[in-house]
Amino acid sequence: MSVLPRALAGLAVGAPVLLLVLFALGGLSSGGIPGLPVVPATTLLALPLDIWVRDLAAAVTIGAAVVGGVLAPRPSPVLRRLALAGAGIWLLALGVQAVLTVSEVLALPLASAWDRQVALALLDQTELGRVLLGQAVLIVVACALVAVGRRRVLGGAAALLLVAAAWLPGLTGHAVLQHGHTAATVSLGLHLVFASLWVGGLVAVAVHVGSGAPDPGKVVRRFSMLALISVIMVAESGVLNASLRLDGVVSLVTSPYGAIILAKVTILIVLIGWGWRHRRAIAERWSTAMVDGQRVPGADFTRWVAWEVAWMGAVYGLSVALSRTAPPGIALAGDRVSAGALVILLLGLPLAVAFAQPRLLRAPGLLLRYPEVAAVLALVAVVVVGAWLPSALAGRALQLSAVAAGAILVIVGGILVAVLRDRPAPVAAVLAMAGLPVAIWWLERDAPGGLGAGTWLAAALGVALIAWAAFGGRGTEATSEPPASAREHDEEGVPA
Repeated sequence: MSVLPRALAGLAVGAPVLLLVLFALGGLSSGGIPGLPVVPATTLLALPLDIWVRDLAAAVTIGAAVVGGVLAPRPSPVLRRLALAGAGIWLLALGVQAVLTVSEVLALPLASAWDRQVALALLDQTELGRVLLGQAVLIVVACALVAVGRRRVLGGAAALLLVAAAWLPGLTGHAVLQHGHTAATVSLGLHLVFASLWVGGLVAVAVHVGSGAPDPGKVVRRFSMLALISVIMVAESGVLNASLRLDGVVSLVTSPYGAIILAKVTILIVLIGWGWRHRRAIAERWSTAMVDGQRVPGADFTRWVAWEVAWMGAVYGLSVALSRTAPPGIALAGDRVSAGALVILLLGLPLAVAFAQPRLLRAPGLLLRYPEVAAVLALVAVVVVGAWLPSALAGRALQLSAVAAGAILVIVGGILVAVLRDRPAPVAAVLAMAGLPVAIWWLERDAPGGLGAGTWLAAALGVALIAWAAFGGRGTEATSEPPASAREHDEEGVPA
């Protein structure tokens, strides 16, 4: 499989992630009120998928324009074609989004949502419509510059226009619900822009290296700096947005919105660790090939990119699901800890840390000899935290209790992950896998509306993570640090 199909296949991981999360949260069904029109099920399914395609097309377009027109020593025809193709899909997705939005807002069948007058009213009279129209204009102008430009200054101008188009959706969504809240608008726009630069830039670099372009090492080094800046900006803007949407730490652990944010943080840690470890590990072979005059091992590079892009695709799926989920209200005493937050804090975050830096997780010697005790402690922690946080506390005490609850879960979960990854412990693994769904059921048995799909999805995710920690997560320590020669090459400026 060539580089681009492999990268696109990795990004496609986000589609099932998006649909699973929306299904668990009830976002694919319309809770209609008798006597009022109901949003068609086709619209509820197609609109989030279209937004997901739009965001990925924007990322690929921006990445190809920036790498091919700015970072590359000379304009790349391959990346020029990729940028134009991505822009075409981006424009198509914007048009489909306008129609599907009309169908959702007015609860119209898709056949009726194509009405010309309604579409013009959307574009002229709503904030979303003006944003869609502005994006389309910027994309068309940028495409003209990309198509005719053979000079770096035109490539830079096209990249700036595309970045502006990616920033515009920050004016819509949850940001506009907080009128006059400039921080929400600006930070959301920056989050979208730098995520596009990171993800799309990585795909573009892989295509550039795989196409056999001259001097790929220079492009990779330049992109490494851009990727570092993008990671920092994505993390900072994401934290700022979360702080504006959530009522403290309590909302982070008691709401589906907070659970999705925790899942994004978990994957971000994995991505940082993945890039750090594998770029350093590949540096030795890359440098040896350059010193010996051999062809740069692009296959190794693109294979690494395919895995990283798959994680990025999952993040994009979570991001679209987050945009379709209402932020929680004010945290109150008695709010229940969400099953998703329990699983992510107990298993997701510790596993991400173990992947990024295995040396940070160490289990006491006694628990290594008796791993079943670690499994029991983890199950007890889940029940105690889930039953303790919804108490009569309020205000600052409630926030502090949420912090303590999260810390307990992460510490106990880290011990369990360390025990399971250190040596074979099938009894402890089976005990934890069997006990976690029971513990979650016990905590959710009296929840309003009964046990939902979200509860069972969280339980299934927990079982899968335990299985991965016990049977699929060992052996990463051996590759966590590159050889000494690779470190020496890193110091000489080879991309790490």
